Amino acid sequence: MGAAIFGYNGVMGNKAMKNRLPDLGGRTAVVTGTGGIGYEAAFALAGAGADVIIAGRNAQEGARAAESIRAAFPGASVRFEPLDLMDSGSIAAFCGRMEEGLKSLHILMCIAGLMMPDDLKTTEEGVESQFAVNYLGHFALTAGLFPLLKAAGCARVVTVSSIANRPVRFDLRDATAARGYSASVSYALSKLSCLMFAIELARRSEEGGWGVFAYGVHPGLARTRLFHRSHGFTMTLLQCIFFILPFIRQSAKNAAKPALFAAASRNAVSGGYYGPWFLGVMGPPRRALKPLRAKNPALRKELWDLSVSLTGKDIIP
Repeated sequence: MGAAIFGYNGVMGNKAMKNRLPDLGGRTAVVTGTGGIGYEAAFALAGAGADVIIAGRNAQEGARAAESIRAAFPGASVRFEPLDLMDSGSIAAFCGRMEEGLKSLHILMCIAGLMMPDDLKTTEEGVESQFAVNYLGHFALTAGLFPLLKAAGCARVVTVSSIANRPVRFDLRDATAARGYSASVSYALSKLSCLMFAIELARRSEEGGWGVFAYGVHPGLARTRLFHRSHGFTMTLLQCIFFILPFIRQSAKNAAKPALFAAASRNAVSGGYYGPWFLGVMGPPRRALKPLRAKNPALRKELWDLSVSLTGKDIIP
């Protein structure tokens, strides 16, 4: 996908990566999330010439995002499409519209997220909201868009995890809050699931010759609105730390760089995991350490099987 992109300053995994995007003219990208990291990713992709579809729940915010990008890049192809990742009907409708309007899809960036809401909310299927928005909705979205991804021949699926992707236990009953609701445990499980999905999708695609590449990324600590939408103990503690040490967080623009690296760099390895280089919280992207659970094929299969059961969809070419 272009030669002069995200070149390395040294050995992969040991040095920070540069961050130039190639010419993405003729490529189509779907980015979930209308603000924060999602907006910055869409902004960069559109600036590189990609046709960008911003997907999210908030139509006003989505329209403003598209308008802002067009103002920065006159003539850019960018539009908003409604998508509610907690609503299986909305996901199906979105995928249907994409199938009608597109011949192929080159980049799918699964960025939209929910972080530690105070109260338990579930989908109609009984899935806890963080697991639904952060992971399961993106699983269903990828499954619904897979024919378009496969048609591209070399499509990339980028899924955003988190440095907080190490739950105290791996118990998929937490996906439906069957053990009781813990905002921090559910969040960690959802973000671990995002990484496990990326690794497993990459493995299945390679073994099956599907021609779709998958990557896990994390943004480190970003200055986004996610950190101001709940008031539980963990979130309050984080907000206090950020108040005392504001310099440990980076802008949403910089936090989007690992995702953009995975979406566009010839050096990104399918099944790889990328995040900021400095203590994993800020700086240019580099390889990140995978939790042991993410490397466990039995746990990944357990998660995949649960995802198929809950969504009624599987990713099969």
